Amino acid sequence: MSDEGEHVPDAAGWTPREQRALEAAMRLHPPSLGVAARWRAVAAAVGSKDVRQCVQRCKAIAASIRASLPPPLLRLHPEMLLCILEGLDGRDLCAMACVCQELRSAAHDDVLWLPIANAVPSKWAYSHVHRDGEPPWACALRVRFGLYGAWKMLTEHRCGNCPYLAEVGTLEGGRLRLHDGVLPYRLKYGVVCELVQREAAEQGGLSHRVYRAVADMLVALSPNSKSRVPPELHMTVREIYKTCYPGYGSATGSGAYAPGLQAGGSSAKASTSGAMVGKGAALMTKRVQDEEMRKRLDTSHKFLELVG
Repeated sequence: MSDEGEHVPDAAGWTPREQRALEAAMRLHPPSLGVAARWRAVAAAVGSKDVRQCVQRCKAIAASIRASLPPPLLRLHPEMLLCILEGLDGRDLCAMACVCQELRSAAHDDVLWLPIANAVPSKWAYSHVHRDGEPPWACALRVRFGLYGAWKMLTEHRCGNCPYLAEVGTLEGGRLRLHDGVLPYRLKYGVVCELVQREAAEQGGLSHRVYRAVADMLVALSPNSKSRVPPELHMTVREIYKTCYPGYGSATGSGAYAPGLQAGGSSAKASTSGAMVGKGAALMTKRVQDEEMRKRLDTSHKFLELVG
């Protein structure tokens, strides 16, 4: 039975005996012989195959081996891989962890995340607080988002990326498509402001029509028919926008709703006071205004009430 198996060719037409002869000839005749001379000697040792067939067989085997190997990065020794990952910041480590299971394990190593988890005010640092087994990478992401997530929302809002609106849905063709299919009864001021800005961009400026269109959109997305809508909802939308953007609550020009607007107070007053009391005080004034703006955008308002 074993002798019969030796003469049974595989899909490529090579028998086990020919394969062993090819491997032995490749070891016996090193590359130092020269390319042409070496392959002629290998083909002669195999006997039943010519030079071209031997070359093709070796290329096919090499391709199969390369296909079965892990990516080059995963072939490195774990210590070498950690040395490479140490040069990445937290954002890049998170991206690396999304590649595959092997890189996720390496990118979550405590050695990489302990410096990041401790690079926060000491009372939130990983090494100073008992974390009850929470890994450093999870703690770092949780704490840093809690500390800086709200400011990231404000920055994206000013850039016109609509982060508050993205929490509840997306605008498609001028209509709000909700993630859960249901509009929450409580909405953040940031969601209302971004709806007003988008609608104003469509209509070419702020006006009472913009506020009414936003109010109609909110009513149309009411969770159910038993929801009670406050009277003059469009006026509520207008007042919320004026609260977040003082001085820009009515038709005051095409630039009043543009993303990137410095809202939360008069920039002229801030610059004047800055010139009077110095650069440090002007920077402090700007930070206070930013904090006030962030709190206003994060404020929630009950637009609709469910009538039992």
